[in-house]
Amino acid sequence: MTDFFVEVSPGGPPADQDIADGIYPVVLTGISDPKTVTARRGKNAGKDIDLIDWTFAVNDPGNQYDAREFVESTSTATGPRSKMYEWLTALFNGVAPAIGTRLQKGDLIGRQAYATIVHDEGGWPRVSQLSGIPVAHMQRQFAQATGTPVQAPGAPAPAAAASQPLREAVAAGVGAPAAPPTDELPF
Repeated sequence: MTDFFVEVSPGGPPADQDIADGIYPVVLTGISDPKTVTARRGKNAGKDIDLIDWTFAVNDPGNQYDAREFVESTSTATGPRSKMYEWLTALFNGVAPAIGTRLQKGDLIGRQAYATIVHDEGGWPRVSQLSGIPVAHMQRQFAQATGTPVQAPGAPAPAAAASQPLREAVAAGVGAPAAPPTDELPF
């Protein structure tokens, strides 16, 4: 038996926590409070920067990675050229937030998007792109989960009373995503 002090690993997460490169439907499950870190590389190397960690889970029943969580960070910058702004746009089905929009964590957690995952040089899975899911696709998923009919494109909107069962299902959380799909977004 050989005693050793350390064993060098290949990097990245353990196999049972990793995810293969690809595009996955994901749901946002958590957002951290801002934390200050010192950048180790890039144009901000040596400077303190504020980061927010975003926790996503694969949302694809039947996929071997379903419910697998991973964490990615953004700066606290929210302007139109920032990564966070891009992610907010994706999380609201491709609709960019208006300048001045204020959101709480609860407005975001439960929202869905498509995440393109690639591994970095250290072996860690990273979100290289977050894309919106079309509202019509989310409506079809919701209808399939609840048995509620989907309005055909171009058809007149149903009367408020006719959509009451859908509202009740959403309020009860019956097979619904945390934030039900809608054409009316808060910004």
